Amino acid sequence: MSERWLPIPGWEALYEVSDHGRVRSLDRMVYRPQGNYMQRGRVLSPYRTPPAGYVAINLEHLKRKRRARIHTLVLEAFVGARPKHMECCHNDGDLDNNRLINLRWGTRQDNILDEVRHGTHHQAAKTHCKRGHRFTPQNTYINPTSGSRQCRRCVYEKATGRCSE
Repeated sequence: MSERWLPIPGWEALYEVSDHGRVRSLDRMVYRPQGNYMQRGRVLSPYRTPPAGYVAINLEHLKRKRRARIHTLVLEAFVGARPKHMECCHNDGDLDNNRLINLRWGTRQDNILDEVRHGTHHQAAKTHCKRGHRFTPQNTYINPTSGSRQCRRCVYEKATGRCSE
């Protein structure tokens, strides 16, 4: 499958992003007091943003600068501007996979549910409740309102007044 490139919105004559999640600068004339020269375009090297670890890039021209996550640039160029109250979701949970086929706009709740499904949510790794009871299929209650896991024993003790909380 060939790689398609589109201009980054707001940076049309300067940068392009591909449907494979790569960013490149375009050839451009650079004007300096010492003399003008043609700067060749190139594929840019991304970096990882702390603490989440998203892949990002710095865009700049003259005094204008923007630090942007690559997944956002891909969606903005190929799908359109970010809808209100939406964020980028990785379908497979891999933050390094910024291909267009792996990305979509979704709500914060969609993103959290994806994390739970992929096993990358910080709560998904817990094996015991806060009172020390093991999360087993028999002892785990999924709250239908919040979607959170709860210990059945703690829920029962709280309901019957036997809980020391």
